[in-house]
Amino acid sequence: MTSAPDPHHDDAEIHLSPHEAIVLFELLSRWCDPKATHKPSSICFESTAECAVLDRLLTDLEKQLVAPFKDDYNQIVEGARSRLVDLWDYPTFRG
Repeated sequence: MTSAPDPHHDDAEIHLSPHEAIVLFELLSRWCDPKATHKPSSICFESTAECAVLDRLLTDLEKQLVAPFKDDYNQIVEGARSRLVDLWDYPTFRG
């Protein structure tokens, strides 16, 4: 017997363009790199659940993307960033 879906919980499907996926992958990879010098501090997170969700996103991207394995990956990242840079007019995430 299967249980009915919980009406109080929403599933979400997110679609990212190839450029968005590469930029997000690069950001999350950098944050997870133990040698990284710039990453969000613990005060950025209210719960370890938020870290778990970001890690899950990174894992899902790792399973889907082939660009990180290409020799010209750095150029791919820079190209993706340059295509998206005009979508945000502020110097930081908060504006």
